[in-house]
Amino acid sequence: MSISVTLTEVRAWIGVPATSIDDPTLQAVLDAETYAQARACRTDYMWPQPNLAQALMRRVGRTVAARGIPLGMLGDAEYGPTRLPSFDAEIERLEGPDRKVIFS
Repeated sequence: MSISVTLTEVRAWIGVPATSIDDPTLQAVLDAETYAQARACRTDYMWPQPNLAQALMRRVGRTVAARGIPLGMLGDAEYGPTRLPSFDAEIERLEGPDRKVIFS
């Protein structure tokens, strides 16, 4: 059983209306983040994984929020440009127990 999150659930969780991002674009983001999560985490459980579903919705929310920041730089008058962080502690906390460990 893989992690199953619907487009409607994601749209409600991130709170973005269809006027801001259309369904095909949001579905493409959801598909890409589902793939990225499946590559990083074990998702083949026979029971639901609410922690991975929450992490997936947070991944999609971060991607949608970063759409308006193509270079990943935020401007700040006081401190100058700041890089958008690539690390999200909440995603790490939620996905941590299910992360794949690869030994080479």
